[in-house]
Amino acid sequence: MGISLSWVAVEALPSDEALRRLSLARTAKQCTYPFKGVASHALPNGWFLVAAGRCDHRIANAQSMSALSKGCRAIACAMEEHVNFASAELWQDGARVWHVQHQGDEDSQNMSREGEVPRRFHELLATAEPEDSESLEGHFHMDIPLILAKEFTGFRHDESNAALEGTPFEELSELKTGGAWWKPWK
Repeated sequence: MGISLSWVAVEALPSDEALRRLSLARTAKQCTYPFKGVASHALPNGWFLVAAGRCDHRIANAQSMSALSKGCRAIACAMEEHVNFASAELWQDGARVWHVQHQGDEDSQNMSREGEVPRRFHELLATAEPEDSESLEGHFHMDIPLILAKEFTGFRHDESNAALEGTPFEELSELKTGGAWWKPWK
């Protein structure tokens, strides 16, 4: 069993505005990582993190990322460790710049990409260890999206981070409902 997580981080946007754009609200409750539900945390270098305890959470879908990244940059990252899946993408000014994805249940070296990926992507791909490698120094194909996301934001879900360890996450609540069927007829 592994972690299932979606997270987004936005740069140079006030946290309250980021939460408004994602239809989330503060609860004034604290939680620790890992968690269920949705939570937020300020990151170093002006990034603000929102994470959800599900790989397919709506905070990282195209509609949310387009809204979140208007006038700024935002990173979305998702992973489902038990099926060896990871993805990362950069959005800027409402549009996706690049997307990188590894789907290891299809092929241990599977890697897809779209857009203008960072130069670092090619370096990481060229030096990825085979899935059966016992090297503790290298990285695997699944690590590539996670490394790229970390290089922008400073956050990786499976590494200790001194900036996060002393401060708990803040629990968030959803403002969006599951569907539109409940809306009254006009």
